[in-house]
Amino acid sequence: MRNRNALIKSATVWIILIIGISFSSTGFANQELEFIPGDDSGFFYTIQQGDTLWDLSYKFYQSQWDWPGLWEMNDEIKNPHLIYPGKKIRIFFKEKDQLKPKIVTVTKNRPEQALEAIKPSFSYSQMDHIGFIRQKEYAALGRIIREKDGNLIITEDNIIYIRPSETGTLVPGKIYQVYSTETLNQKFDNQRFTGVKHLLKADIEVLEHKGDYVIARVIDSYRAVHNNDLIMEYYERDEILTVDENPAPIDARIICAEDHTQMINDYRIAFINIGGQAVKPGQIYSVMRKNETTDHSAWPVKKKDEIELENLKSGKLIILHTEDVASTVMILSSDYAIHPNDMVN
Repeated sequence: MRNRNALIKSATVWIILIIGISFSSTGFANQELEFIPGDDSGFFYTIQQGDTLWDLSYKFYQSQWDWPGLWEMNDEIKNPHLIYPGKKIRIFFKEKDQLKPKIVTVTKNRPEQALEAIKPSFSYSQMDHIGFIRQKEYAALGRIIREKDGNLIITEDNIIYIRPSETGTLVPGKIYQVYSTETLNQKFDNQRFTGVKHLLKADIEVLEHKGDYVIARVIDSYRAVHNNDLIMEYYERDEILTVDENPAPIDARIICAEDHTQMINDYRIAFINIGGQAVKPGQIYSVMRKNETTDHSAWPVKKKDEIELENLKSGKLIILHTEDVASTVMILSSDYAIHPNDMVN
């Protein structure tokens, strides 16, 4: 469910003051803006050619990192990478100091007060749904036997039967998550990476125990659930991260996309082969790829005479979650296609 807790109710005078200050400096002063009636303070903005949520977040909120919140405000945007000119989106004023005019009190013979630096933050409401890679497989609490009516694809509100394991207890009334695993074994240059990918699929509520099995209900499904999928404790994470745009350099590789697509575009979830010992959530890194060329000269080129071009910067990513051997990331922007084995530093 989209999270609108960040929205606030503000007086009309705040709207006018903010519009007057911020829009005159962002190029929107001459555009016709339609204000939203009612208690929510905000307006409708018509998407222009070339607009992206990243750019609009910076123009309206002075921080490109707020684009997930802008996406969440507009349920009609199904894919944040695809916004179309002519469509209207809602722009709300959020409860953040940096979104309000910075008023400095000045008294006679007294200098202006220094403003406290504001740390940028990144908010992603689906943080609890992202997968992760760890060295060993999570010890499952149970396994789905079947759906009550025999459906092969299990979705929201379906009743499922679970065979408990011996590693824990499924408590009635408690929320758990459904997941599946995949063993990874990949080679990057001369180094081999091994780990177990855990793909989160749904949230379930345990209803009751029935001897050798447990009855549960699917309360939220974000991927298709099947028989033999596994059950784990609810993996809760912080939805808001403090952004660090200049962390220490790392030498990492992209392992794969969460959904195993070969081309990893903006806002997609992926994994890198460095864990929590070297990186932490909120850090921003560049994605690089080797700038390889094909030699079309008429004569053969000896290896010692080959020219090594500088790496090509493909985009940026943010660390969302870390485990022991790998980290879960989101691609924030991509100037070129990003693929598994691309470098991260």
